[in-house]
Amino acid sequence: MTVRKSLTVHYRRMEDPVGALGGNTLEALVRAAMADTHDGGELAGHWKRRAWIVPPDNSDTLLMNVFHDDGTSFFGDLTVYTKGFMQALLRDEPDAAMLPVEQQPPPQGREYIHSMMFWMLIGNHVLTIQSRSLTTKQLEQYLTWLLKERTAQMGANGQVLLNAKFDVEDVGGDLDDVREIIVGGTGVVQAAPARLPEQPAEVPGREVEQHVDVDAKRSWGERALNVLRAIMSNEADVQRLLESIPEGADLDVSVHIGYKAKKRRVSRAPMQQALRHLPDGEITAVGKLGRQSGKDIRLSYPVRVLSNGSLLDPDDVRSKLRSAYDYFVDNGKI
Repeated sequence: MTVRKSLTVHYRRMEDPVGALGGNTLEALVRAAMADTHDGGELAGHWKRRAWIVPPDNSDTLLMNVFHDDGTSFFGDLTVYTKGFMQALLRDEPDAAMLPVEQQPPPQGREYIHSMMFWMLIGNHVLTIQSRSLTTKQLEQYLTWLLKERTAQMGANGQVLLNAKFDVEDVGGDLDDVREIIVGGTGVVQAAPARLPEQPAEVPGREVEQHVDVDAKRSWGERALNVLRAIMSNEADVQRLLESIPEGADLDVSVHIGYKAKKRRVSRAPMQQALRHLPDGEITAVGKLGRQSGKDIRLSYPVRVLSNGSLLDPDDVRSKLRSAYDYFVDNGKI
């Protein structure tokens, strides 16, 4: 059944501080990479030549599978899968105390997809619709591999760096008026856990849920525990704090990054780069009059995309990414 799903287009911009693109745009280099010959054929005609087996464990594969080049933009997806991945299943029983858990391999000639995201390049502008497990961080990694290792379109000293752009209309000013950046917020650490989670140990083997950069998608609640550990004297103090929270309440843990400079202008550009990979909704700001933004301040645009089950319609995604770009341009956002 085809329905429309509410999603968010995230904006990024390619930055090239070392000149590794040679004056070209990211769009132009990806287009050139697809025409590059590797093992006797163009990348555009051979999916295996675009498949990157991700180090260090070489179990996950990142692949640009779907792509479209209309000459004014380059559109693609990013798919992650694990060859031979066993899918965990619950066996449905009519009435039982517990349900059996099984694992099932993919059908012959198929692979289970962990996740998919979509992106569009227009010059050095990058528009993305991310998934729970694939974000611009993985897109940076994949495009760096594609342009530097697979095709040598980019200088050896280069790296694809997709910076976020802050949209601070919500705080009633421009970027220079931002006094504070706030990471995190309320409802992030549940009250009174039976035991504070310990730092994970190295365990051999592979859990069925794991795939590329799972740790990068940890909730703020998990990372907030590390903030508490850093500012308090020991683990026991953190435990006592958590146990003191009333039942049904949540602990507010946030990091405030402020700007104080009387005689010189402070650039916000490093902050836009440093915070670009945090999950959606985790960055707000306070303006010069003390007004706090009510939403994530990284530039984004809401869309409704056709989907069939969990699969988005690529043609509709492409149309929505282009409409987001047009909106940003028409409204002076970029």
